[in-house]
Amino acid sequence: MAGSNDDILRVLGRLEEKVDGVGKRLDRFEREFTEERRSSSESRHRLHERIDEQSIRITEVEKTVVAAGAIAAQQRDVIAGLTATIDHEIKPTINQVKDITRLGKTAALIFASLGFTAGGMFIYFSETVVPPLRKWLRID
Repeated sequence: MAGSNDDILRVLGRLEEKVDGVGKRLDRFEREFTEERRSSSESRHRLHERIDEQSIRITEVEKTVVAAGAIAAQQRDVIAGLTATIDHEIKPTINQVKDITRLGKTAALIFASLGFTAGGMFIYFSETVVPPLRKWLRID
């Protein structure tokens, strides 16, 4: 029986060693699994932070686009108002100034023509009318 007890003890020793090995492997798998869970939890957390950050950025971009659209609309309104002011108030004044300038040039042309005409008449009279007039008055 002694041999059989030794065999049983050896088998039990090997069995205990295998159970210890399985336990160590289970502990190692549990540590790796825990580490993987922690790592994936951190990764998901970072992804959620990025998604939240993108959401905030998109909101800011939308606000900027709305503000830019409002500014463009205001500028269009101002330009339309300026165009109306130019058409109704400034263009008639410009046209009047052009008319006055044209009238002034015409008057200057007329006065110049009258001056040349008067000068020509003076020369004509001085050469044709004055000598007979002197004879008639006997001023010579």
